[in-house]
Amino acid sequence: MREPVPGRWRWFGPWLVAAALLGFGAGRLWFLCDDAFIAFRYVGNAHDGHGLVWNPAPFRPVEGYSCFLWVVLLRCVWAVTGLPPPQTANPLAFGCALLSLALLARRLVALRLPESVRPAQPWLATLVLLAISGNHTVATWASSGLETALFGLCAVGWTLAASRGPLPWPRSALVPLSLWAALAALTRPDGGLLVLATLALALPLWRTPRQVFGLWPLLLPVLHLGWRRACYGEWLPNTYYAKVTAAWPESGLRYLGCFLFEHGGWLALPLLLGVGVPSLLRGAVWRAMFGTHWPVLVAVGTWGSFVGYYALVVGGDHFAYRPFAHLVPLAALAGFWLLAQRVPRPGLLALLVGGVALCSNLFGWCYEHNLRGREKDGFVRAAAVLPQPLARLCRPWERWQAWLRLRYVALPRPLHDVTCRDLLASLPERGPGHVEGLPAGVRGVYHTVAAGVVGWALADVAIVDTVGLNDWVVARSRAREPAANFDFAMLQALFPAADRDGDRRLGAAEIEALAQQFDFGALGVPVSPKAWADLLLALCDGDGDGLDAVEFAAAAAELGNRRHMAHERRPPPGYEAALRANVRFDGRRFAARADVAPLSDDEVRAVEQRFAAEVRR
Repeated sequence: MREPVPGRWRWFGPWLVAAALLGFGAGRLWFLCDDAFIAFRYVGNAHDGHGLVWNPAPFRPVEGYSCFLWVVLLRCVWAVTGLPPPQTANPLAFGCALLSLALLARRLVALRLPESVRPAQPWLATLVLLAISGNHTVATWASSGLETALFGLCAVGWTLAASRGPLPWPRSALVPLSLWAALAALTRPDGGLLVLATLALALPLWRTPRQVFGLWPLLLPVLHLGWRRACYGEWLPNTYYAKVTAAWPESGLRYLGCFLFEHGGWLALPLLLGVGVPSLLRGAVWRAMFGTHWPVLVAVGTWGSFVGYYALVVGGDHFAYRPFAHLVPLAALAGFWLLAQRVPRPGLLALLVGGVALCSNLFGWCYEHNLRGREKDGFVRAAAVLPQPLARLCRPWERWQAWLRLRYVALPRPLHDVTCRDLLASLPERGPGHVEGLPAGVRGVYHTVAAGVVGWALADVAIVDTVGLNDWVVARSRAREPAANFDFAMLQALFPAADRDGDRRLGAAEIEALAQQFDFGALGVPVSPKAWADLLLALCDGDGDGLDAVEFAAAAAELGNRRHMAHERRPPPGYEAALRANVRFDGRRFAARADVAPLSDDEVRAVEQRFAAEVRR
C-alpha cells in the first residue's frame, strides 16, 4: 500500500494547507464540556498533593476519569507552565489533532497509486486532507477539553503502523506499533483492544526470541493496570461500572446509523460493491489476507470490533460521535486508496473525492448552524430546514436522532458548549473558601448530578456524584428507572382538546401549545415546547401530516421508555442521607447549611464501608 517517499518533506505543504482549515473550523467550534472538568478535578487534587482522587481521604479513592495518560499530561503541563487544565487542555488537544493530520499527510503522499495518478499525488493528497480537516466531527473533537484528540492520535498512529506494508516486516516494526497501542491503552480503556490486536499482528513475526523484545512498550499498560488495582482496588475504571448496565443495541444501532448518515457512510456501499466484493471473490486475495496482508486484516477487524462493541453493547455515547471521531480520517484514507485503484484519471478522481467530501461534511455544519438559538434543545428537525425531497431522505435520521435525544445519547456540541458556559458563569474560579458560611477546616459536602464544573470550582468541598461516575457505591448500585411524575393516561386523554382545528391531527403549533400546558419536563429532558413538538413529530409522524390519535399514542409510549445514557445508576436508599450535604446552591451562590452537622472522618469511612458491603450482596 506504500512506497518510499522521494522527498522527505513532500507531505509538509499539503499538511500546512489542511492545518489552516482545521484551525479555522476548530476555532469556530472551540469549546469545553462539563465532563472535561471531571478530569480537571483529579488533576487539581494531584496538584494539591492528594493524588489522583475525586475526594481526598478519608473518602475512598475512585477512578472516575478513565483517561490516565491525559490527566498525567495535564498535571505535568501545570507543573511546568503554572497553567491549570482549563487553559491548556484545548491547545493540547488541538496539537494532537495537528499531529494526526501530519501522520495522515505523510501516508497520503507515500501511497502506492497507479502510475497515471502519481504526478498529481501531492494535489490529491491535499484534497483528501482538506476533506478530513473540514469535517465537522474532526473539527469538533480538536477541542472539548477531553482526551478524544489524544486517543485519535494514538489510533491513527497505530493503524498506519499496522498498515505499513505487506509482510515480512523488519524486526524494528514492532516497536512503534506496540508503542502506539500502549499509549492508546493508557489514554482510554478502549485502547486495550489495540494491545490485543498488536499481539495478533506480532504472531507471524515471532520467528526468534529476539523479535519478541519489540513488544516491550506493551509493558506500560500492564504496569498501569497493576497500579490501578493497587490504588483503586479495581481492574477497570469506575466509569465503566457507572455507564455500562446492560447491552443496549436499540440505542447503539441508531447512534451508528446517524453517524453513517451524517458522514456519508451510504457512499461506501457502491465503493465496496465495485471494489471490495470483486476482490474478495478471488482466492488469491484471501490467501494474501491471511498471509502477507494479515496486518491489514487485523486492523480492519479491530476497528470493526470497536464499532460493534459501541453499537451493540454500550449503546453509543453521551457525546455526538466522540468514540468514532478517529474513524473519519481513517475511512477517508482507505476510501481514497480504493477509489484510486479504480479511477486512474487524476481529474475524475479529484472530482469524485470532492463530491464525497461534500456529502460527508455538509450535513454536520448545516445542523450546527440550525441549532443556533436552540442549543439547549439539542435537536431540530431536518424537515424544518430542508426542501421536501431532501427532508424525506432525512426522516430516518431525524427519527433516530429524536429517539437518542430523549435518552441523552449523541448530544450535539452546541448543547455541551452552552451548558458548560452557563455553569462557568455561575461558579467561581477554582479554590477554597467559595462556600459562604463554611469555616476553614470544616468539611463541606455537596450532592450533584453534574459533577464537572462544580467539582473543579469547589476544590475544598467533597462532591457526591449521584449518578456514580465518581462514586464507587452508586456505580455498583442496581440501575433503576427514574421516578416520573408523569401521567401518560392523562396525556393521551388531552388529544381531543389539543386538536384545536378539529382535523384529528396535531401539528407542530398544537403540540407546542400542549407542551406549554402539560409538564413534559417531568420526564427529565429539559427542552423547550418547540423542541417537544419537533421530537414527537420526528418520532411518530410517519406520513408528514401531523400526529393522528394512533401516532400520538405511539409517541406517548416512546416517552415512557426513560432509560438515559450514563444516568441510570441511583444512590441506594439511605446513602444520600448518610452522606449528608451541608452545602447548598440557591441559583446564585453556594452557602453552608447551619442545620446540618459536618461529617466526621469516622462517619465517612463507616458509611462507605456499610453501603459497599450492601451493594456487593
